[in-house]
Amino acid sequence: MLFKLIKELPWMFVIASIIWLIGFIIIFKRSKFKTSVVVILLALFLTVLDIYLFVQYIPTHFRKTETTTQPAISENDLAKELQPTDTTTKTTAQVKTKDTAKASIESKPIVKIYTTNQASVHFFSSTAAEDIEATNSNTVSALNATSGELRFIALIKGFHFENELMQDHFNSADYMNSDAFPKSEFKGQINNIKSVDFTKDGNYPVNASGNLTIHGITQKVTATGTLTISKEKVSVKSIFKIKRADFGINTDEISDTLEITVTSKYN
Repeated sequence: MLFKLIKELPWMFVIASIIWLIGFIIIFKRSKFKTSVVVILLALFLTVLDIYLFVQYIPTHFRKTETTTQPAISENDLAKELQPTDTTTKTTAQVKTKDTAKASIESKPIVKIYTTNQASVHFFSSTAAEDIEATNSNTVSALNATSGELRFIALIKGFHFENELMQDHFNSADYMNSDAFPKSEFKGQINNIKSVDFTKDGNYPVNASGNLTIHGITQKVTATGTLTISKEKVSVKSIFKIKRADFGINTDEISDTLEITVTSKYN
């Protein structure tokens, strides 16, 4: 962040001051015009070199490094968690036997689980100083089309910023502390899943509720959104707001209320 950049700049001035201090000492001891001119020119050259090196150093030192973040959990594992614990039902069917009696056979109902590891979570914060926003496009999500159970899991280090200096600060101990709290998670369900016809294209208003965990703190949240079905493809989008203080995020660099946008296109 900006304060890290400012911390580096004094070293540039310290080096420049040392260069000119040495130059003035030489001029004072020699007291010759030619010597003074040479020393001043050399000091100017070294000062320009000093500034150039720092200008080159600072962008590379603070440049955001593109890292590939591995999903917090695989799609298959998340889908297994959403499978009902007992999917066995008994049905009566006519089977060919010698006495043509009815026999009871076991079958498993079809439970459709939609998954993706490329769901997107975007947050936006607006303050008087600046707008801060970031997106995590490697969020794992799963939706049980029968029960409405819904899960999202995102690694905190998977959020990327347009402002490169913000990346390290966002993950630092005084902000999100991503080493101690590496992921955020929503675990809940779509309450009106029965109103969605997964065999018919359309936009279906839905509402979801559940537990949202950020920064090691879990809070109950509710959100409205739209579930879209198009050519047998399912997607979900929701925009809702949370208060950072509810999740123990005490930095004043972002607004008190954050706008969260979740978009998920399932396989």
